[in-house]
Amino acid sequence: MSITQSGAGQQSHAVYGAKLSLLTAGRLPGSTGLDTIGVLILAQGTLTRSGIAAMVSSRAGIRVLGDAEDVTSVPGDRLLNPDVVVLCLADGSRAAFERLRRAREAFRASAILLVIGALSTGGTQRALKADVSGVISDDVTADELIEAIRHLSCGRRIVGTDIAVMGSAQTPNPLTPRESEILGLAAEGESPADTADHLHLSVGTVRNHLLSAVQKTGARNRMDAVRIARARSWL
Repeated sequence: MSITQSGAGQQSHAVYGAKLSLLTAGRLPGSTGLDTIGVLILAQGTLTRSGIAAMVSSRAGIRVLGDAEDVTSVPGDRLLNPDVVVLCLADGSRAAFERLRRAREAFRASAILLVIGALSTGGTQRALKADVSGVISDDVTADELIEAIRHLSCGRRIVGTDIAVMGSAQTPNPLTPRESEILGLAAEGESPADTADHLHLSVGTVRNHLLSAVQKTGARNRMDAVRIARARSWL
Protein backbone atom coordinates (compact mmCIF):
# COMPACT_ATOMS: atom_id res chain seq x y z
CA MET A 1 0.00 0.00 0.00
CA SER A 2 1.85 3.09 -1.20
CA ILE A 3 1.54 6.43 0.55
CA THR A 4 2.80 9.73 -0.83
CA GLN A 5 2.79 13.06 0.96
CA SER A 6 3.72 16.62 0.10
CA GLY A 7 6.32 18.62 1.96
CA ALA A 8 5.93 20.15 5.41
CA GLY A 9 3.67 23.15 5.72
CA GLN A 10 1.59 22.13 2.69
CA GLN A 11 -1.68 20.25 2.51
CA SER A 12 -0.91 16.53 2.67
CA HIS A 13 -2.37 13.85 0.44
CA ALA A 14 -2.03 10.09 0.49
CA VAL A 15 -3.23 7.37 -1.83
CA TYR A 16 -3.92 3.84 -0.65
CA GLY A 17 -4.04 1.62 -3.72
CA ALA A 18 -7.10 2.75 -5.69
CA LYS A 19 -9.39 3.00 -2.71
CA LEU A 20 -8.54 5.77 -0.24
CA SER A 21 -7.16 9.27 -0.40
CA LEU A 22 -6.13 11.46 2.52
CA LEU A 23 -7.92 14.82 2.54
CA THR A 24 -6.11 16.73 5.27
CA ALA A 25 -3.39 15.91 7.76
CA GLY A 26 -4.50 18.37 10.45
CA ARG A 27 -5.31 16.91 13.86
CA LEU A 28 -8.99 16.78 14.68
CA PRO A 29 -10.43 17.90 18.03
CA GLY A 30 -10.45 15.01 20.46
CA SER A 31 -7.84 12.89 18.69
CA THR A 32 -5.52 11.25 21.18
CA GLY A 33 -2.49 10.03 19.27
CA LEU A 34 -2.20 7.15 21.78
CA ASP A 35 -0.33 3.96 20.88
CA THR A 36 -3.43 1.82 21.48
CA ILE A 37 -6.47 2.85 19.44
CA GLY A 38 -9.86 2.16 21.02
CA VAL A 39 -12.45 1.23 18.38
CA LEU A 40 -16.23 0.85 18.65
CA ILE A 41 -18.04 -0.95 15.83
CA LEU A 42 -21.63 -0.07 14.96
CA ALA A 43 -23.13 -2.26 12.24
CA GLN A 44 -26.34 -4.11 11.55
CA GLY A 45 -25.97 -7.87 11.54
CA THR A 46 -24.04 -9.99 14.03
CA LEU A 47 -21.95 -11.57 11.28
CA THR A 48 -20.87 -8.18 9.92
CA ARG A 49 -19.93 -6.88 13.37
CA SER A 50 -18.02 -10.00 14.38
CA GLY A 51 -16.17 -10.04 11.06
CA ILE A 52 -15.02 -6.44 11.39
CA ALA A 53 -14.14 -6.95 15.05
CA ALA A 54 -12.01 -9.97 14.17
CA MET A 55 -10.14 -8.05 11.47
CA VAL A 56 -9.56 -5.00 13.65
CA SER A 57 -8.62 -6.74 16.91
CA SER A 58 -6.03 -8.93 15.17
CA ARG A 59 -3.84 -5.90 14.44
CA ALA A 60 -1.25 -4.56 16.85
CA GLY A 61 -2.09 -1.31 18.60
CA ILE A 62 -5.87 -1.55 18.13
CA ARG A 63 -8.37 -2.64 20.76
CA VAL A 64 -12.07 -3.26 20.07
CA LEU A 65 -14.02 -1.70 22.92
CA GLY A 66 -17.31 -3.21 21.82
CA ASP A 67 -19.76 -3.65 19.01
CA ALA A 68 -23.49 -3.07 18.63
CA GLU A 69 -26.21 -2.57 16.05
CA ASP A 70 -26.74 1.06 17.03
CA VAL A 71 -25.77 3.59 19.68
CA THR A 72 -28.98 2.87 21.57
CA SER A 73 -27.89 -0.73 22.14
CA VAL A 74 -24.41 0.08 23.48
CA PRO A 75 -24.34 -0.49 27.27
CA GLY A 76 -22.85 2.55 28.99
CA ASP A 77 -21.95 4.03 25.60
CA ARG A 78 -20.71 7.31 27.01
CA LEU A 79 -18.17 5.47 29.18
CA LEU A 80 -16.48 3.73 26.25
CA ASN A 81 -14.83 6.90 24.94
CA PRO A 82 -13.59 5.31 21.68
CA ASP A 83 -10.90 6.97 19.61
CA VAL A 84 -12.60 5.79 16.42
CA VAL A 85 -16.21 4.73 15.80
CA VAL A 86 -16.62 2.52 12.73
CA LEU A 87 -20.22 3.08 11.60
CA CYS A 88 -21.52 0.86 8.79
CA LEU A 89 -24.54 2.00 6.80
CA ALA A 90 -26.32 -0.15 4.23
CA ASP A 91 -26.72 2.84 1.92
CA GLY A 92 -26.66 6.62 1.83
CA SER A 93 -30.38 7.19 2.41
CA ARG A 94 -31.64 9.80 4.85
CA ALA A 95 -33.10 7.04 7.02
CA ALA A 96 -29.70 5.34 7.25
CA PHE A 97 -28.03 8.64 8.13
CA GLU A 98 -30.27 8.92 11.19
CA ARG A 99 -27.94 6.34 12.75
CA LEU A 100 -25.03 8.68 12.06
CA ARG A 101 -26.81 11.54 13.81
CA ARG A 102 -27.26 9.41 16.94
CA ALA A 103 -23.65 8.27 16.87
CA ARG A 104 -22.37 11.83 16.46
CA GLU A 105 -24.43 13.00 19.44
CA ALA A 106 -23.20 10.13 21.63
CA PHE A 107 -19.52 10.34 20.68
CA ARG A 108 -18.76 13.99 20.01
CA ALA A 109 -15.06 13.63 20.81
CA SER A 110 -14.53 10.52 18.69
CA ALA A 111 -13.47 10.27 15.07
CA ILE A 112 -16.21 8.57 13.03
CA LEU A 113 -15.34 6.37 10.07
CA LEU A 114 -18.41 6.00 7.87
CA VAL A 115 -18.52 2.77 5.85
CA ILE A 116 -21.25 2.81 3.20
CA GLY A 117 -22.59 -0.20 1.31
CA ALA A 118 -24.70 0.68 -1.72
CA LEU A 119 -23.46 3.96 -3.20
CA SER A 120 -25.70 6.52 -4.88
CA THR A 121 -24.99 10.05 -6.01
CA GLY A 122 -27.28 11.53 -3.38
CA GLY A 123 -25.95 9.31 -0.62
CA THR A 124 -22.38 10.11 -1.58
CA GLN A 125 -23.03 13.83 -1.44
CA ARG A 126 -24.70 13.36 1.94
CA ALA A 127 -21.68 11.44 3.22
CA LEU A 128 -19.16 14.01 1.99
CA LYS A 129 -21.08 16.78 3.77
CA ALA A 130 -21.51 14.81 7.00
CA ASP A 131 -19.74 15.60 10.26
CA VAL A 132 -17.39 12.61 10.08
CA SER A 133 -13.63 12.13 9.85
CA GLY A 134 -13.65 9.50 7.12
CA VAL A 135 -15.90 8.04 4.43
CA ILE A 136 -15.17 4.77 2.62
CA SER A 137 -17.18 2.12 0.79
CA ASP A 138 -17.50 -1.42 2.12
CA ASP A 139 -15.45 -2.60 -0.85
CA VAL A 140 -12.14 -1.78 0.87
CA THR A 141 -9.73 -4.48 1.97
CA ALA A 142 -8.94 -5.31 5.58
CA ASP A 143 -5.57 -3.54 5.28
CA GLU A 144 -7.24 -0.39 3.94
CA LEU A 145 -9.78 -0.41 6.75
CA ILE A 146 -7.01 -0.70 9.35
CA GLU A 147 -5.01 2.05 7.64
CA ALA A 148 -8.07 4.29 7.67
CA ILE A 149 -8.63 3.70 11.39
CA ARG A 150 -5.00 4.51 12.17
CA HIS A 151 -5.06 7.74 10.18
CA LEU A 152 -8.30 8.86 11.83
CA SER A 153 -6.84 8.18 15.28
CA CYS A 154 -4.02 10.60 14.42
CA GLY A 155 -6.52 13.33 13.53
CA ARG A 156 -6.48 13.00 9.76
CA ARG A 157 -9.46 12.98 7.41
CA ILE A 158 -9.87 10.45 4.62
CA VAL A 159 -12.28 9.70 1.81
CA GLY A 160 -12.49 6.69 -0.48
CA THR A 161 -11.48 7.35 -4.07
CA ASP A 162 -14.66 5.76 -5.43
CA ILE A 163 -16.74 8.00 -3.19
CA ALA A 164 -14.76 11.11 -4.14
CA VAL A 165 -15.23 10.36 -7.84
CA MET A 166 -18.96 9.81 -7.49
CA GLY A 167 -19.31 12.92 -5.36
CA SER A 168 -17.66 15.07 -8.00
CA ALA A 169 -19.96 13.75 -10.70
CA GLN A 170 -23.25 14.96 -9.25
CA THR A 171 -25.80 15.78 -11.95
CA PRO A 172 -27.23 19.34 -11.76
CA ASN A 173 -30.83 19.47 -10.57
CA PRO A 174 -33.09 19.93 -13.63
CA LEU A 175 -36.24 20.51 -11.57
CA THR A 176 -37.67 23.95 -11.00
CA PRO A 177 -38.42 24.96 -7.39
CA ARG A 178 -42.15 24.45 -8.04
CA GLU A 179 -41.60 21.01 -9.58
CA SER A 180 -39.44 20.01 -6.61
CA GLU A 181 -42.09 21.27 -4.20
CA ILE A 182 -44.93 19.38 -5.91
CA LEU A 183 -42.88 16.20 -6.33
CA GLY A 184 -41.94 16.39 -2.67
CA LEU A 185 -45.61 16.59 -1.69
CA ALA A 186 -46.32 13.61 -3.93
CA ALA A 187 -43.56 11.74 -2.08
CA GLU A 188 -45.43 12.42 1.15
CA GLY A 189 -48.57 10.82 -0.30
CA GLU A 190 -50.53 13.87 -1.42
CA SER A 191 -52.79 13.43 -4.42
CA PRO A 192 -52.79 16.06 -7.21
CA ALA A 193 -56.09 17.34 -5.84
CA ASP A 194 -54.67 17.65 -2.32
CA THR A 195 -51.59 19.45 -3.64
CA ALA A 196 -53.71 21.78 -5.75
CA ASP A 197 -55.73 22.73 -2.69
CA HIS A 198 -52.59 23.04 -0.57
CA LEU A 199 -50.77 25.34 -3.02
CA HIS A 200 -53.85 27.13 -4.36
CA LEU A 201 -53.28 25.85 -7.90
CA SER A 202 -55.51 24.08 -10.37
CA VAL A 203 -55.34 20.30 -10.52
CA GLY A 204 -54.31 20.61 -14.17
CA THR A 205 -51.34 22.79 -13.26
CA VAL A 206 -50.22 20.32 -10.60
CA ARG A 207 -50.47 17.42 -13.06
CA ASN A 208 -48.44 19.38 -15.62
CA HIS A 209 -45.67 20.00 -13.08
CA LEU A 210 -45.64 16.32 -12.13
CA LEU A 211 -45.49 15.27 -15.78
CA SER A 212 -42.59 17.65 -16.34
CA ALA A 213 -40.75 16.23 -13.32
CA VAL A 214 -41.25 12.68 -14.60
CA GLN A 215 -39.89 13.64 -18.02
CA LYS A 216 -36.89 15.54 -16.65
CA THR A 217 -35.84 12.70 -14.36
CA GLY A 218 -36.33 10.08 -17.06
CA ALA A 219 -38.69 8.22 -14.76
CA ARG A 220 -41.47 5.77 -15.61
CA ASN A 221 -44.03 7.41 -13.36
CA ARG A 222 -44.47 9.83 -10.48
CA MET A 223 -43.11 7.58 -7.72
CA ASP A 224 -40.18 6.53 -9.87
CA ALA A 225 -39.42 10.25 -10.29
CA VAL A 226 -39.46 10.58 -6.50
CA ARG A 227 -37.00 7.69 -6.17
CA ILE A 228 -34.62 9.13 -8.76
CA ALA A 229 -34.80 12.65 -7.34
CA ARG A 230 -34.07 11.42 -3.83
CA ALA A 231 -31.15 9.29 -4.98
CA ARG A 232 -29.60 12.35 -6.64
CA SER A 233 -30.32 14.71 -3.70
CA TRP A 234 -32.80 16.75 -5.74
CA LEU A 235 -35.45 16.38 -3.04
